[in-house]
Amino acid sequence: MEIYTDALTIFFFVYCLLYNAFLFFYVVVKHRQRRPTVETSPPAPPLSDSDDWPILTLMIPALNEGKVLYKTVESLFEQYYPGTLEVLIIDDGSDDDTPAVTAAIQREFSDVYVYRRERPEARQGKGAALNAGLKFLFEKFPHRPKADWVIGVFDADGRVEELDFFEQVGIAFRDPSVNALQCGVRIRNRQKLLPLMQDVEFVAFSWIVQWVRDKTSGAVALGGNGQFIRADCLELLQPQGPWMASALTEDLEISVRIHQLPGRIRFLDRHVSQEGVESWRALLKQRHRWAWGTLQVFSMYVASGALWRSPMPLFKKLDLHYYLTFWVVPFLVLGSWLLALLSLVGYVRVSNHFEGWLLWANSFSFWPTMALALVKTGASRLSIPKLVVLGTLYSYHWLPLLVWAWIDMLRRKKPHWLKTQRIYS
Repeated sequence: MEIYTDALTIFFFVYCLLYNAFLFFYVVVKHRQRRPTVETSPPAPPLSDSDDWPILTLMIPALNEGKVLYKTVESLFEQYYPGTLEVLIIDDGSDDDTPAVTAAIQREFSDVYVYRRERPEARQGKGAALNAGLKFLFEKFPHRPKADWVIGVFDADGRVEELDFFEQVGIAFRDPSVNALQCGVRIRNRQKLLPLMQDVEFVAFSWIVQWVRDKTSGAVALGGNGQFIRADCLELLQPQGPWMASALTEDLEISVRIHQLPGRIRFLDRHVSQEGVESWRALLKQRHRWAWGTLQVFSMYVASGALWRSPMPLFKKLDLHYYLTFWVVPFLVLGSWLLALLSLVGYVRVSNHFEGWLLWANSFSFWPTMALALVKTGASRLSIPKLVVLGTLYSYHWLPLLVWAWIDMLRRKKPHWLKTQRIYS
């Protein structure tokens, strides 16, 4: 039996070409300018009075996070912000020393609120905890002008290390068309190989692409750490709660709904740092949740056609489809491998009219992006070739995880939110 794989080659070529177009755009624009901030449009006069800045309330869901919580809150208040900056810790039914740590935090910092949830309502996932926290805030401050109030979301291990971080957030939200904002993510413990691979992954396949999307299609996606959403936007996503409690990647799901509203999501060229997992077991558990959650969003918005029917601009719509269909690409990769194996044993004959160099170019087309990410992470030039190869091998862990996630979805297995355990304080 003869099988032609020309269509598969064309798909991979177009897919990889588009991704490298992102990289080319990033390099060209970055070469022409210094480190950018989020620009307001139109330019606004400088702010001087603290009342002119939006109120920033940072929500931190915490389930047994006593090990990391204090340093996280400390890092948030160490940064400069001319306006009001406050923190809400959502204790999601912790049974470790989190309550004692939150009490110590409240003694040390005045603008910290604690909302404790008890079972059976507690421990229902991050989305449910965020919805409960937002309800607490809206009831506590019923008369706050929601257009000038920004709600941030940080993981319990999320640290801010740039002095002007919150100032840049405030500047971004001076533009009334901005509904939400996402910053970059870095891995703190990247001195070790597995966390370093996660850091490269965040920079290469998130930061760079998000930055380019911000400048082109506008299809920026929110992440679970370092996201900011205007309170009046969150109010529009009520009454059931802005964050979908059943979604394993509630950040991605809410992004799609925000994109369907008038306004936009921006990307901030600053970062929040978090702890990377150091064992393959923990990594696979974490990434399985991410894969399953993204497939939930794919099923809800792409497979159903809801995203295509939405009122958002065509370019943004196409870019979101491009991003979300990434999660079916591994099946095409596995299919290619299977065909190669069957051809090797003589069971089928694989034919392709394209030159061999194009097939190899598809296979290694992500290397430039990975190399650029390694430069951005501070890797030495001599180590970059080795780390690019290791990063390529590392990226293949997504293949079995996506198959596993698809099987769970097809079996209609109930999603279960698994918490990532912390290593360091």
